[in-house]
Amino acid sequence: MVLDTECANGEQYSPSTVRARVTRLAFVIAASLVTACTSTTAPPVTPKTPTWTTFGELSQPRAYATALALPSGEILVVGGLDRDDPNVTNAKSELVNVKTGGVTVLQQELEGRLHQTMTPASGDRVVVAGGVKFQTTHWDPVDRVDVYLPLEKKWISASPLIDPRSDHAAVALQTGMVMVIGGNQGPRLLQSVEIYDAKNDRWFRASPLPEPRTELSAFTLPDGRVLVAGGVVGSGAATDTTYIYNPPGDAWAEGPKMNLPRVQHAAVQLANGDILFIGGDGAASGTSERYDVKTEKFILSGTLVDPRQAARGAQLPDGRVVLVGGMPPRSVEFAPLRSAEIWDPVTGQWTQLPPSPTPRAWPSILMVGGVVYQLSGTGDAEASYRTIERLAVD
Repeated sequence: MVLDTECANGEQYSPSTVRARVTRLAFVIAASLVTACTSTTAPPVTPKTPTWTTFGELSQPRAYATALALPSGEILVVGGLDRDDPNVTNAKSELVNVKTGGVTVLQQELEGRLHQTMTPASGDRVVVAGGVKFQTTHWDPVDRVDVYLPLEKKWISASPLIDPRSDHAAVALQTGMVMVIGGNQGPRLLQSVEIYDAKNDRWFRASPLPEPRTELSAFTLPDGRVLVAGGVVGSGAATDTTYIYNPPGDAWAEGPKMNLPRVQHAAVQLANGDILFIGGDGAASGTSERYDVKTEKFILSGTLVDPRQAARGAQLPDGRVVLVGGMPPRSVEFAPLRSAEIWDPVTGQWTQLPPSPTPRAWPSILMVGGVVYQLSGTGDAEASYRTIERLAVD
C-alpha cells in the first residue's frame, strides 16, 4: 500500500523545506497551507453499525438448498426440502437478482434432491452433481448431473456420475474440470474420486482417497493441488487428517494434521489462498484455524464468540470473514442460532455482529458486491424458509 502525503482532511499537498531566508510571499503561502490543513478538518467518521434487512423471498420455502453466486451478480438456488410439500424435495431452481430482490423461477425441472454439490466449471458453466432423493420411506444417493448455462439461463442434462454419492466434496481444477471427492451411499463411505470434463461431457476416475470419508471439505490451492480436510472417516469419528492431491501425477499425499478433528464445520478460502476452518462438532466448536499455503501448516486463528457447528461463512472484500447461524455444540433440541460474528485477519480475533432476523443451521451464505446474503438453511424443528436476508457491514 502506498500512502500519499496529505492533510488530515484528505487534501494532498507537497511539503516544502523551511529556509532561513524567506520572503513575505513565502509566509503567505505557508499560512495558506496551514489554513487548508486545519480550518476545514472534518469530524471523525463513525463506522456504520452492521445491519440486517429482509431483502426478498424465494418462490418456495427451502431447507438445505444449494446456492452459488454467478459472475453476473445473480444467485443461483437449487434443490432443498420442504416437509409441507407433497414432493418433499424441490425440483425447481431459481435466480435471485441482488439489485432488485426479484426472483426468477427457471422453467426446466431438475431431480429434487439434497446434499448435492454445485461447482463452477470451464465456460462459465455450473455443474450440479449427486445428492440424495426421497423414496417414500428413505433417502437414496443419486448419480444425476445437471449443467447450468448462465448466458442462456437454461439447464442441460449431463453424463451421470460413475458412483452415486451424497455429502461429497467438489472443486474446480485449474484446467476448468470438476473433481468430485468421497461422500457416502447411505451408511457406506466412499473412497472414490472422479473428474468431469465439461467440454466433452465425460467423467473419468482419478486416484481414490487413501481412506474413505464423507462430509469433508476440499479446496483447490493456488498451485493447482487440492487439499482435503476434516469430515467423517470409517470409524464414524471426525478426523484431523488431511490429504493433498497432485493433478499432473494423479496422486495423493498425506498433508499436515489439523489442530482438532472437524466435522460439520464451516470453511472459507481467503483471497490469498489460505483456508479458514471454523467451528464444528465437539471440541472444535469454539475454535478456528487457518491453513497457511506458504508454510503448509495449520495455525490456530481465534476463539469464536459463540461455539457452533453447521454454521456457514463468507469473506468480505477487505479480507474479514462473516460467520452466521449454526447449532450449539452437542445440542439436544434442534434449535439453530441467530448469532453472527466476524473474523479480522489482522488481529486473528472474532467479534460479535448483530444477530440475523431468523435462526438457521446450514444456511447458504454468499458475498455479492460486498454485501452478505443469507438464504435457505433450516430453522427450529427443521423449518424451511423463503426469506432472503442481507447483512451490510461497513
